[in-house]
Amino acid sequence: MSVIDAHLHVFRRYSEDYPRPIHSGLAEADREVLAEDLIKEMDKAGVDKAIVVPLGPEDHYVAEVQREYPGKFAAVGIFDATAKDQEENLDSRIAQSRIQGIRVGFVDQRENPGEDPRSFEMFPLFKAMAERKLRVWFYAEPPQVKLFDKVLKELPELVAVFNHCGFMVSLDNLAIDDHNRPHFSVKLPPETLDLLEMVAANPNTYVHFSGQYAFTHEPYPHNDMKPVAQRLLKIFGPNRMLWASDFPWITEQPGYPEQLALVDHLLPDLSLEDRAKICGGNAEELFVF
Repeated sequence: MSVIDAHLHVFRRYSEDYPRPIHSGLAEADREVLAEDLIKEMDKAGVDKAIVVPLGPEDHYVAEVQREYPGKFAAVGIFDATAKDQEENLDSRIAQSRIQGIRVGFVDQRENPGEDPRSFEMFPLFKAMAERKLRVWFYAEPPQVKLFDKVLKELPELVAVFNHCGFMVSLDNLAIDDHNRPHFSVKLPPETLDLLEMVAANPNTYVHFSGQYAFTHEPYPHNDMKPVAQRLLKIFGPNRMLWASDFPWITEQPGYPEQLALVDHLLPDLSLEDRAKICGGNAEELFVF
């Protein structure tokens, strides 16, 4: 069974040929993180494949990476709010960039969205994704997660992966730590685990075992995240958890192999079979490489 990194980022420096968002302290215009840099880290850690996610809705580099390294990578795109026709946008990106999912951060941003999920702003996109068997990469605040639960009940065939241990954080709380990594000031364990458990009652939901560095209050191996890890295992079970590194933010601290080793540090009682599922087997069932 392959070891698969289920969420990470690669990108070129900003240019007309490779447009992308610019993030101060994380992804400056002249910074680039190339596939060859990633593969060196993967080889060092014994990771076979990865799911690459761009920084924005521009798929140029993730498309190139898949062509250059066939069988090594799958791709999840970012929601494109500028697209005039979302279904046409999906079909074009599937054909050109081979995306197998879209990362989404909200369901309905209106003050009073109502109760009918079919009337939510993003419902047409979710329906189109379900029809195309695209996975939703979901990373949003609690009110949006509650709305998403209604969508999942309306579209039970829709596959959703909650990013970064299912934390539901506001980007208003985003900071950059001393190692140039994203960091959020949150209570541990987060109270939103109860909400995550409610949403996880929908059987096509999964969670990334990733991003611990961004929420912990302690140095590696982030022992304060152990109760979170144990609760995630209880909620989703080993069949619906996917290990991910969130490369490149962890390259220098704690290191790529160390990020994989968090599975053993924080979930020490896993059987070999369950560990293999979390570290790649589940991702291999969800994605085509």
